Amino acid sequence: MPHLVTNRPRVGNPGQQDPDNPSHDQWEQLSSAVYGLGGLTFITGSIFFLPALSSLQYLGDWLFFVGSLLYLLVTGHDLLEVLRFWHLFATETLAQTLEFTASFNYVGGSILFALGSLFFLPDWGWSIPGAWCFIVGSAAFVVGANVNLLQVVEAPSLVYLELFNLTVAAFAVGSILFFVASIPFIWHLHNSSDTQLILTYVAWEYIGGSMLFLIGGVFIYWRHCMRRASLADDRTRTSGLIRLFRREINRYGRLKSGEEDG
Repeated sequence: MPHLVTNRPRVGNPGQQDPDNPSHDQWEQLSSAVYGLGGLTFITGSIFFLPALSSLQYLGDWLFFVGSLLYLLVTGHDLLEVLRFWHLFATETLAQTLEFTASFNYVGGSILFALGSLFFLPDWGWSIPGAWCFIVGSAAFVVGANVNLLQVVEAPSLVYLELFNLTVAAFAVGSILFFVASIPFIWHLHNSSDTQLILTYVAWEYIGGSMLFLIGGVFIYWRHCMRRASLADDRTRTSGLIRLFRREINRYGRLKSGEEDG
């Protein structure tokens, strides 16, 4: 599932308001780890939807539910972080509206996926409501990804721009695959051979969509690592410049002192 892509500093630690505090970086790494685990859970669950593994479909449904909860933790944290950031830096800007809209759609889609996963459980037997949850949830992800794409103009560099585009594209295409894959579950399939073929096609679409979600998360983490390295490099250059100035000042001081002594 998609989650927020942004080029501004993050304030992920709920107990820390200083945007320069290193704890925010730790929260970003934790969020990436949770998201990655959710992606692997979805990929595994999608594999269990293949007709050849129909005996494991029950486990696949539960993996989808667990993965949806993990994604909900990430998207929920993103939404809270957006509200905190724009509260700390209170300005009425388009970026604020775009971030909130995208995050809200991601949270709504994650909730619908969690409910839909439960509805698909054989004990519940609500496959049609579950399919509609997936369809509407996937549509919410597509809307969120397209809203998120409008922030591409804020990318600080060409590499950031390319990664931003790749990230949002992966999220959007993955959401469309889930949207399309969920539609057959609202049909009434009677021919067993057709049913097996369609279910195989659906499972592979779920697998492909899940992999794209995970790839998008990897791109976000890549951008985060690049930003962290860039900040560290800036601090190193700044420190080196300060040391250079200090040596020049000390040298000038020694020369000046020698002239006065002479």
